[in-house]
Amino acid sequence: MTIALIASACFSFQYGDMPVKGADSIAVDNRLNVTVEWTAYPAYDAEEWVLWMENPSAEKSAVLSEINDIDHLVRLPPFQTPLRNVAVPGDRAVITMKGCVDGRDYNDSDLSSASEFSAVPHYFKWWSRYNFTVSSTGGRSSEAECPFFEITQEGQGEIIALGWTGDWKATFTNETDGIRIRAGLKNARFCLMPGEKLRTSRVLVMRYGKGEDPSNKFRRLVRRHLSHVASHPGTRESIDACIFWGALSSEELARRIRRIEERGISFEDYWVDAGWYGECKRCEDAYVGDWGSYTGDWTMNPAIHADGMHKVKAAANRAGGKMMLWFEPERVMKTTKFFKKHGDWLLGNGGNSYLLNLGNADARRYLVGLADGYVRDLGLSCYRQDFNFQPAPIFEAADEENRRGIAEIRHVLGMYEVWDELLRRNQGLVIDNCASGGRRIDLETLRRSLTMTRSDYQGGFNANADVIQVQHIGFSRLFPCGGCSLKMSDLYSLRSAYSTSTGVAYWQTVHHKESDVDWASAKKSHDEYLRIRRFFPCDFYNLGSAVLDPTAWAAWQYFDPEAKEGVVLAFRRAESPSELAKFALKGLPSGAKIETENLDTGEKGVADGELEIHLPERRSSAIVLYRVAE
Repeated sequence: MTIALIASACFSFQYGDMPVKGADSIAVDNRLNVTVEWTAYPAYDAEEWVLWMENPSAEKSAVLSEINDIDHLVRLPPFQTPLRNVAVPGDRAVITMKGCVDGRDYNDSDLSSASEFSAVPHYFKWWSRYNFTVSSTGGRSSEAECPFFEITQEGQGEIIALGWTGDWKATFTNETDGIRIRAGLKNARFCLMPGEKLRTSRVLVMRYGKGEDPSNKFRRLVRRHLSHVASHPGTRESIDACIFWGALSSEELARRIRRIEERGISFEDYWVDAGWYGECKRCEDAYVGDWGSYTGDWTMNPAIHADGMHKVKAAANRAGGKMMLWFEPERVMKTTKFFKKHGDWLLGNGGNSYLLNLGNADARRYLVGLADGYVRDLGLSCYRQDFNFQPAPIFEAADEENRRGIAEIRHVLGMYEVWDELLRRNQGLVIDNCASGGRRIDLETLRRSLTMTRSDYQGGFNANADVIQVQHIGFSRLFPCGGCSLKMSDLYSLRSAYSTSTGVAYWQTVHHKESDVDWASAKKSHDEYLRIRRFFPCDFYNLGSAVLDPTAWAAWQYFDPEAKEGVVLAFRRAESPSELAKFALKGLPSGAKIETENLDTGEKGVADGELEIHLPERRSSAIVLYRVAE
């Protein structure tokens, strides 16, 4: 079953000198067939599609350009002739989501870092044919901008999302009857060779009407149909990880796991991060040593992991958990043995970082075998794939005349094939999708993975927990499954990082000392996290400040409407003058009373739907469980 689109055409492109528009599969000529694969989600007023383009002939096709995988008018109420000439809230708007910023900002600007995943409204003036374009940058799908958009007016509209783990662009134009979106691959202008078949971006459209909550409607849609769990039943929804630097010796890693267990903390996942491979002699942390120059040579460093990390596996298993392991397989440094041996599998443009070309079948088979081998040998619960450079210049250098975009398309489709095969071979495996943080978040990666580290800002030794709070509020507006990790061990910071998945790195590197960890907070935090994490994929409501303001309170609410219970997390920031805050809870049945329990004080009570929280100390926090009273 499919839902008919409101638009007169859902996709468009230029074929030679002929414009093409359509809403269904078509044969354009004997050299080009376009097949539309449709899926409908009627309970959510949603549908998605992906275009497959094939040349069944023995000749080259004409050049395809201006490819819009969606060319769709979002119909909105007509403008009322106003007495003003400026846009205000309530007018037509496109709400975009900011992506990850330039990584240098993490050291230089908390304000810029806090803007990641923020909702950015663009208001449309009634008298103007206003249009604007947003796009990702560098070849990673959520760098600069995220491919998720809301088009709205007077409480109704549509959320539209793209599935493409490369560069995309979207243009929005004001029309009489609404706002038109045209979106697709950012750099695509190509002919198809004889027998060639490929696809472009996946498109999702979800409509909502007045009185509906678009953000939570989308979160529910993602969780039930578009998440890694929905796509691969039996997979865990979350990761509960303790993070260690991979250049610690196997003996030291095993010792730290035992010591943590002795303190009464048992994690589900023991995450061994970068630095475990190659021949680095001294790599105390990510900022020291030449560990990065071995990226591409994925063999254990024999000086520190002589037994292939089996001691670490055994310690993790004894502690009741499993290992997860970091890789960055798509990047191959020019200094590696792999570069010298398999240069024909690589793409590059003269720099030091080369790309393992997953458009190459041999390269795909190699990567599947590599990752699958480690998953099986070490019993990994999670395969963490990072991607720390921008591939766009390499793709552009590899493209031939009238074949722009093909290198990117083949690589991206190859990456999907690799992940799908790993998941097929290893039921229950979680893929952690990292790309210098959350720079590869789109419909396709949501289906196959979770993003354990939504921002590399979290990796700083002095990350501001308030920034992490603001990022969390923006991220949670649309995504039910995501993660956060940090290196601090105080309770305020740990609670700021609570997400569907979480990772702690307070005893991660050579420099981290056991005596420096606030173990009481670490134990309390981990126990309460396991108790409340079931709420984190449920409905989300922001109750406090959504910006970086040290004088404000931050607070948010999760609610499970089926169980009629949830949790509130509240934070009095360092310069807030207010000891007391009141929050009207959302999503509750009309007139409902709630029973509450404060996890810090143990105090229980009954409220009428308005929650009062008292925090006498600055930079402090509270967690309150609640349930609708019978």
